[in-house]
Amino acid sequence: MSRKVVMTGTLGVMTEASLKVMEETLKRKMPDVEFKFLFDEPQDDDTLIAAAKGAEVIITQFQFMTDKVYKALTPELKAVVAYGIGYNSANLPVATANGVYVCNVPNYCQEEVAVHVVSLIMAEQRRMPKLIKWIEDGKWSGGYKAVAPVKRFSKQTIGLYGFGRIARHVAQMFSGFGCRIIAYDAIVPAESIKAAGVEPVDFDTLLAESDYLTLHVPLLPSTEGIFNKEAFKKMKPTAIFVNTARGALCNADDLYEALSTGEIYGAAIDAYTTEPPSGIERKILELPNVLSTPHVGYYSDDAFDDLIDQTADVVVNVLQDKDPGTLINRELWKK
Repeated sequence: MSRKVVMTGTLGVMTEASLKVMEETLKRKMPDVEFKFLFDEPQDDDTLIAAAKGAEVIITQFQFMTDKVYKALTPELKAVVAYGIGYNSANLPVATANGVYVCNVPNYCQEEVAVHVVSLIMAEQRRMPKLIKWIEDGKWSGGYKAVAPVKRFSKQTIGLYGFGRIARHVAQMFSGFGCRIIAYDAIVPAESIKAAGVEPVDFDTLLAESDYLTLHVPLLPSTEGIFNKEAFKKMKPTAIFVNTARGALCNADDLYEALSTGEIYGAAIDAYTTEPPSGIERKILELPNVLSTPHVGYYSDDAFDDLIDQTADVVVNVLQDKDPGTLINRELWKK
């Protein structure tokens, strides 16, 4: 009897070739898997239910899983596997209430995201967007006038909101620049942060003393919108806000106000709440003091290979009643 696994809601990430690799990888690891790709775009509940009926595992990035969907697909549905690090679309509390595992793939792109963060910060440090525009406008001499004032980078403070795997990579990469590196994490002990050569601080100190503040936490009820009007008011007017994590970690209206009024100097953003950005987030993207990239921090060919392979490992472990190792609602394990 075949074991049905479906993938859906990936918004352009999967190509025909990558889907073939996913299917081949799953079948190599577990020959009786039946793999099917459903929809690239997120669907309404009824459409998803009809297409996914009988699936034991759903792999998705952006398909939001409602209580109606879970109730219609259980007890056959065993797990929703986030195709990547973020798992907020799995709707963790509702999945748990329906006895469905939520897993993610947290280890496939740590280096890539860290390099992207460093690249964004360095581009902002040297004011690259302004220098590029200076040349595009037909100018050359006196280019420093487009970027002044700029402080020596070794005199800057890098602030890390969250100190997980990616943040540790960022800290290691910046350690050679001579910058002060500080971090706040609500869970990671101060001793662990110190052991990595980083200065632990409280949240208010992180806000007040960071020249570059970069976000490295998952989107949870406790972190959603935590960068709001009050937070931005506590930051330096020369500060750069860097978000390669999740757009909803900040209040978009408050970020737009902080950027457009000069409350903070600028932002470098790879992740928006709505993608492609619309409404107020579209206005943020168009501000002259914002450097945006289209949510590509995770990408390299090697990272894609790892993502497919590690996703397949999680799926197969779930189907074989083995600990997938990345179970978010661990309280359900062997319940």
